[in-house]
Amino acid sequence: MSQLLYNLPPLSPDYSGVASVFHDLGALTIIHDAAGCTGTYTGYDEPRWFGSSSPTFSSGLRDMDAIMGDDEKLLGKISRALEYTGAPCVSIIGSPVPMVIGFDFKGFASLVEHRTGVPAFGFPATGLGYYDQGQEDAYLAIAKRLLNDRPVRFDRGVNILGASVLDGLDSAALDVLETLLGEAGLERRAVWGARSPGKEIEESGGAAVNWVITAAAIPLARYLKERFGTPFVTGLPVGTGEWGRIRAGLCAAAEGREPKQIFPPAADDPGEKKLLIVGEALFASSLRACLETEGGTGPVRIASFFTRGTELFRPGDRLFVTEDDARRAFSDRNLERVIADPLMEDLFPEEQVPRLTPLPHRAVSGRLYNESLSRFFKAAPLLEGL
Repeated sequence: MSQLLYNLPPLSPDYSGVASVFHDLGALTIIHDAAGCTGTYTGYDEPRWFGSSSPTFSSGLRDMDAIMGDDEKLLGKISRALEYTGAPCVSIIGSPVPMVIGFDFKGFASLVEHRTGVPAFGFPATGLGYYDQGQEDAYLAIAKRLLNDRPVRFDRGVNILGASVLDGLDSAALDVLETLLGEAGLERRAVWGARSPGKEIEESGGAAVNWVITAAAIPLARYLKERFGTPFVTGLPVGTGEWGRIRAGLCAAAEGREPKQIFPPAADDPGEKKLLIVGEALFASSLRACLETEGGTGPVRIASFFTRGTELFRPGDRLFVTEDDARRAFSDRNLERVIADPLMEDLFPEEQVPRLTPLPHRAVSGRLYNESLSRFFKAAPLLEGL
């Protein structure tokens, strides 16, 4: 009950996060629901779905299906859909009703794979977790099932991990990141979360270094380091200083040296914190580094409703569990400015309102805004406003 929202719309759920990871793999994605959850994903969370040929379906779960547990009916639907689409793999994703009846997604995925011969993944998403949890689960499941144990080695190759459209990393943003890699003399390999087909993903273990661009992909980077010994660098090129740090780390790894890790924990400054960034933890951390080093803002705090990336927090940063947590943070009398999704303004106090710098986040406000993070990369347009 603590996650009930009164002012904000429902935040992007775990099943949307799973589905978004499989979207560009061409997977046959089945959300096991009565169609409402599928509509949330396709209509609000996934900008690529409009005009896309990626097959995403609702199972069409009905009362009697839930009561009687007619798995053969769902298996038949999936088999026919595979014949029609020719999808290379299947992803069956949960929602609130299957959670209540205890549907065995991993067991059912094994049955689908046995009957069809196509790799199948089962995710017991509940709709109670957030999109970043779903993305993390999907990345790790793919890595454990599909990666080649003896990949071709690419000495200057870089995998991009965590290309999440729900965090504003759209085609324009990825174009900038790929251009920056090329300028650094590095080769883009697999992009996890967008663009790359399954064949590129399978060879991910051959890259010289992994570049993590969202917090949900940090566990994936750790898994790849454990399995293949691949070092990783974390961060986004917000401002010239951050890009310089990231570029140095990527090039060092490509040359066989251990890259310097990012966002070292810093002692909290005893001074007043006048600026708060609310959003995805990794982007917020990169933006904070830019503002503190290039913007002269003084110490900056960050906060998030989303649970992945809390290891990037400093003392004083906050994880919002409820709207009341956010209201209390926004009511700090020392706070002068908040950088956050425009809908967060509904949680501001009536008196002593801090100024808002809009930073739309699709996982919060859906398709109300069309925000690409590309405008932040390498330059720092926000600095003029601050």
